[in-house]
Parts: sequence; C-alpha cells; structure tokens
Amino acid sequence: MTPGQQSAELAMVKPKDLKGARALAKELGIVDVDLSPMMLALAVKAAQLASALSCERKEAWELLRREREGLMKYVHQAQPQAKEPSATPPATVFLVPEGEARDANLASIGELVDDEPDPDFAQEFDASDTQVGRSKSDGHT
Repeated sequence: MTPGQQSAELAMVKPKDLKGARALAKELGIVDVDLSPMMLALAVKAAQLASALSCERKEAWELLRREREGLMKYVHQAQPQAKEPSATPPATVFLVPEGEARDANLASIGELVDDEPDPDFAQEFDASDTQVGRSKSDGHT
C-alpha cells in the first residue's frame, strides 16, 4: 500500500464501520450514542486507536483528524484565489512587414466585411509563400 492508501485506511470510515458504530460505541463506553452514525464511527475509530496506541482518546482523535486533513487535497480541490484585474493593459504586438510588403500601404487592402474571410496577404502583396511562412502542406506552391 502507498502512504496515501495507508493514511486513508487509518482515517476513513467504511460502510461496515457505520453499521456497527452504535453497538461498538456502547461496548467501548462512549456516553453519547445519539450522535450521527458517522460521528459515532469516528469516535469508535479514535477509541480503538487510542487503545492500540495506549494514548488518550483525544490524542487518537487528533491523529485521525490530521490524517483526514492530509487527504483533503486529493478529494476536495482548493479553489484558486480571485485575482483583481490588472491596471496595466495587455502587451501590444506590432507586426512589421518585410520585403516587398514593407513599402505597401496596409490601409489600401480595404475594409473587411463580416461575411468576407480575412484577406490573403500573400496575394495582396504578391509575395511568395516562403516570405509569409506558408508550408507546402498548406496546398500552396
């Protein structure tokens, strides 16, 4: 068994522990047997562990609590902290044309209409495919 599995074996309550919790609680001398089955099962587990380790029941309860706490991150994911929006705007990226496109007037390409696809800059500037970074697999030669 891995350390995590061992921790779970020690700290977790199984369905069979829930079924026999009330009877075992009475047998171990736990006074308040009107607790929920889960709480009774945890109290019984702590009492049994205390007996096995020859320690106080509170110490055994604390040991079980720490074991369960260590397992929580694997069961219940911590939520990320909310971040305040940054006051600084995002970085601006400038594309600088090279070659024949360097001297072209980008405004002369025309305005895009919602129904039209983006312009093919390689055709607009009469540039070769290698200048705009196309690969031969794009279907262009």
